[in-house]
Amino acid sequence: MNLTLKMGLSALGIDPTDEIIGAFATYAAALQKWTKVHNLTSVTDEEGIAVKHFLDSVLFTIPLRDGDCEILDVGSGAGFPGIPMKIVRPSLRLTLLEPKGKKAVFLRYIANELNLSKDVIVCEDRLESFRPRGLYDAAVVRALFTADEFVKQVSPLVKPGGLICLGKGRDYKKELTGMSAINVSEFTIPFTDIERVFLTMVKT
Repeated sequence: MNLTLKMGLSALGIDPTDEIIGAFATYAAALQKWTKVHNLTSVTDEEGIAVKHFLDSVLFTIPLRDGDCEILDVGSGAGFPGIPMKIVRPSLRLTLLEPKGKKAVFLRYIANELNLSKDVIVCEDRLESFRPRGLYDAAVVRALFTADEFVKQVSPLVKPGGLICLGKGRDYKKELTGMSAINVSEFTIPFTDIERVFLTMVKT
């Protein structure tokens, strides 16, 4: 896993320091251990975790502006994409929104294990009922919503000029009918043939 991560991060222009690789190794071990009991993810082999969870999540940092950002990760699950984003971009501040109790417990655990608790808030709630204290610089999600649904529900939570970002697979075009403000960017996870499409929109 370490070699895959190092090569993948380097290909994305990220320095794979020992600290970063160590954090991902801790994360992977915890994910594998907790999944045996709580079924956090269907991807449990090290290479799969490195590629389909970690590197895929890191791609979400590409559309973000540089510097400090307050990020809302909607339906974070086992921490994707938020925690890998935080590992490679330490200046990010995260709110991980996850309605399922067991997953929320894991998120608090892994944030503490990785010494991220200072900048990571875990909220056990659904997007429909979530009421934050302030607005976010960006909101991200992996595949849970259609583009129209996500933009409508998350837009009130994002600052003017902030970014709304959805990660999608290949079958995304039917979601874009009537959504001219959406920008489409296509990426491939390094050293794989796995494609990730980002649908992004700047809130006006």
